[in-house]
Amino acid sequence: MGFLLEKTDLNRLVNADGLVEYFKKNSIEMVDYYSKSTKECLNISVRNIKPGGFYHLISQNKSNWMRNAPVFVADYKKVGTGIIILAVNMNLIPLQIRALLFDKFITEKDFDKDSFLKVNFNGMYNELKNIGFEYSLMEFDASKIILAHKISLSILPKFLISQHPTNTYDPKKLSEIWKSKIGKQTERDAEMQKSSLEEFYNIHFEIDSKYENLKKHIERIRKNL
Repeated sequence: MGFLLEKTDLNRLVNADGLVEYFKKNSIEMVDYYSKSTKECLNISVRNIKPGGFYHLISQNKSNWMRNAPVFVADYKKVGTGIIILAVNMNLIPLQIRALLFDKFITEKDFDKDSFLKVNFNGMYNELKNIGFEYSLMEFDASKIILAHKISLSILPKFLISQHPTNTYDPKKLSEIWKSKIGKQTERDAEMQKSSLEEFYNIHFEIDSKYENLKKHIERIRKNL
């Protein structure tokens, strides 16, 4: 177990009674972060998004999983006059896998300095392919992004174990997608099934009032675009 997993487990033990409660508290707290700009969750211009960083993106995409996306940016490419951001979409990765995916790449020194991770597209793709989640590496059209927050490593454990309130966390659906992509391979399936808890579907009523603040914030930004 590396530093990120230790940090995440300790944070959960101190602040919640189990994974579901931790997920609920984090989701509510992150909505508050997204409605403003702080050093832990900094509202930035899209042109300042860099590879090796964690971000929350709100875009004009029709899909909820793309429109409200917690991501890790692996690379970007220029297409004509536009920019395509290549990022791991955490909406497609089960909660238990998220911290594990980055655990061996993040050190205590990275946390202290809030460092960007060293990454490129091929390395990230191969790492995801090893665990069967390469399809979570997706393209985001920079011109469609209306709100971006840079996530400090200091709140990364909370960020990873959370979900935007418009995206109901559905571990069964994620398992079905993974099975369809991975074929007959069954490794990690038992671990993923542990998160198939009904409590995940019953938390969103507590987040509604927090989300109203975020929606108003987004509307103000849209008017100024």
